Amino acid sequence: MSAKTQLARIVNSNRVNLIKWFSYRFDGSSTQAIEYLTQVAIEKGYVSPRKAPPGECLKSWVTANNAPQWACRSAFDFLIDDQWKPEDESSKAIAARYLLLNNRVITEEWNAMLGVWLTIAQQANNENN
Repeated sequence: MSAKTQLARIVNSNRVNLIKWFSYRFDGSSTQAIEYLTQVAIEKGYVSPRKAPPGECLKSWVTANNAPQWACRSAFDFLIDDQWKPEDESSKAIAARYLLLNNRVITEEWNAMLGVWLTIAQQANNENN
């Protein structure tokens, strides 16, 4: 199995966890939360300018295990800025993928924390290019 396939299987089936983790940490209503995610996505260029979806979408995305990539990217940015750290293998794989996807600085701390997952994510990126 290629690095890209291995990482994709873990990240794609678990990326909705970024929305869950964001929801636990965000101090505001679901409407405020989705407005925040949308604004970050627009500012960072993850999506073109648009109106935020209804706040109920957060719950439906988690329930359906199907969150849009732009929302996951915005949630990840919030989590990193809020000093979130991955605790298990799945969250480490997600962090490695989104650090690269969102062009975040890879510090020595991230290298040590993510270990092989960061290497796999970098290999997957190379396979994409």
